[in-house]
Amino acid sequence: MKLRILLLVIVLALVAGVVYRIQTQQAGDARKEGGSRVLSVKTVAVAVRDFPRVIDLPGTLEAAQQVAVVAQVSGTVLKQHVQEGDAVRAGQLLFSLDARPAQARIAQSQATLTGARAETAEAEKKLERLAPLMQSGYISRQEFDEAQVALEAARARAGTARAEVESARLDVEYAQIRAPIAGRVGRIGIRAGSLVQAGGEPLTTLIAPGALDVRASVAQQDWPQLAAARAQGKVTAEVFHDVDRTVQAQGELVFVDSQIDAATGAVPIKVRLKASPPALLSGQGVRVRLLLGVLPDARVVPEAALQHAQEGAYVYVVRDGKAVIQPVELIRSLDGEQMVEGDLRAGEPVLIEIPQRLKAGNTVTIESARR
Repeated sequence: MKLRILLLVIVLALVAGVVYRIQTQQAGDARKEGGSRVLSVKTVAVAVRDFPRVIDLPGTLEAAQQVAVVAQVSGTVLKQHVQEGDAVRAGQLLFSLDARPAQARIAQSQATLTGARAETAEAEKKLERLAPLMQSGYISRQEFDEAQVALEAARARAGTARAEVESARLDVEYAQIRAPIAGRVGRIGIRAGSLVQAGGEPLTTLIAPGALDVRASVAQQDWPQLAAARAQGKVTAEVFHDVDRTVQAQGELVFVDSQIDAATGAVPIKVRLKASPPALLSGQGVRVRLLLGVLPDARVVPEAALQHAQEGAYVYVVRDGKAVIQPVELIRSLDGEQMVEGDLRAGEPVLIEIPQRLKAGNTVTIESARR
């Protein structure tokens, strides 16, 4: 009895295997058409929509208002009154220089001025005495003229001494280096005891709180489209990082240079941000995208759909169940999307993954349609 059951099970297994093989062969025959195997492909639909016209540029952030603090007189730093990162108000004392040389000049110039004033007073009195004598003929005209020249010389020496006093007083005032604007103190390049030169290296930089600017340069070949966009109205911009491409801030083009930079062959520009998020700092490198408008009714496909050959660019389009090569011309690229021109209709499925066995004219079945 057990032997019969075992034989029955074996026979049923053999029959099931034969049936499965026949069904598999029939399914394979059904998926063949014209001698080519049916391939499963992934596609997306061709989109017809507005495509942004942009110019992407590398840029550098800077404070909309920042001042390099430079000494106006030479001298030794006696005291540093602030530290890096301090918030200061306009007029606040930052550094004190040694003002003793200027104070000594004040004393010397005042002494010279006192002597020049005395000489002037004496020359005026002498001229007053000689005036009636010259009219009466008791002295010559030359003697009177010499007295006038002496008076003018004394007055000139007094004026020079007066100017030297004022200059020395200014130097004493300049020895007290104060903040020209309210802001935050940047890196300090000197310390107490350092010798600084007038008009030399900045002692520090004050960065005013508020908006940030992005400085960049537009290449000569991109300048015509930027000029055309400016003629239509204001040009807005987006600022983002190279890594994550997430927009960090919005801005507006506020400055375009009137000439091309001879060193770079580009046109310098400046974009002012509407807000200053904490993730953006002065001196930081960013990407700035100028938004110039849109191109209407553009045919858009993903970057993965675009193929390249010696004859030019093309895409695979599914038409009547077959993969057809459609030549296209790449017009613009932006964030993984391609604007192309060619015989493409809105909604047509284009392949985004190309099987190795795929050839033009193969019958395909769409695995998944997106978009």
